[in-house]
Amino acid sequence: MKHTSKKSIICPLCKDRITIGVENFILASKNSDIHLPHIHLHGNPLHALLCYINSELEIINVGVIKSIEISRDSETFTQIMKKWTNPY
Repeated sequence: MKHTSKKSIICPLCKDRITIGVENFILASKNSDIHLPHIHLHGNPLHALLCYINSELEIINVGVIKSIEISRDSETFTQIMKKWTNPY
């Protein structure tokens, strides 16, 4: 199950409203003193938000990533499909 951030944000590039979700096992393994980097892929053309989230799941900072490279191998494809079918 994912936790959802306490607020959604507007993507600076495409202006879509994005609500960030972070999986429980990621939260359990992170150091509470360090901001968690989180990537949210979306849009057409495909781009990403690089969000930094604090221990209270508040979004601290956001950057837009326009240059995305996805490895074309079976392991990466399997992981993408796994995430796609069960994002939470």
